[in-house]
Amino acid sequence: MEEFIADAALLAGRLTRQCDDAMAEQRAASTELQRAATDVTQSVIDGTAEISRSARAAVREALAQEIPAAIGAIAQTGDRLRELADQLEREQSSAGLRMRLLGWVSLGAFGLAAVAIVAGTAYAARHNMQRAERSQLRAEVLEALQKVPITSCEGQPCVKLQDGLPRWQKNDEYILVDVVTPPSVEPK
Repeated sequence: MEEFIADAALLAGRLTRQCDDAMAEQRAASTELQRAATDVTQSVIDGTAEISRSARAAVREALAQEIPAAIGAIAQTGDRLRELADQLEREQSSAGLRMRLLGWVSLGAFGLAAVAIVAGTAYAARHNMQRAERSQLRAEVLEALQKVPITSCEGQPCVKLQDGLPRWQKNDEYILVDVVTPPSVEPK
């Protein structure tokens, strides 16, 4: 058993040494890996900085080329806007002139309509006055007829008048009648 124990002790020593060697290798590999990771991180940082510088340079270069084109486009747009503003001003002036002309035409039309209404009203008033005069004359005739006995003499109208009545100077066929309340008239 002693031999077994000695072999086991040798084996344990060998295993311990192999474990120590493996640990040392792992430590060395870990240190190497950390160094490589630090190098990669630094490379990434440097690459990111380089990309940023390149991107900024590319943006500056693109802007340097595009800004003059944009300024030219803005200038053209400004020119077009000025032209449109001038055209709008001309059209507004023309529309103002048309509106004034339309106002005068409307005023003239209203004036003519007012004259036509006044003339129509005057004509209607004159016509109504003539009708009123005729109506007054008819009323006077009717009033006179109420004061003179009128009847029918064998189908012919007849008036009972007194003899010797004065005649109307403008037409002697008419006799001026002195109105007296008439007695009842009987037909002949």
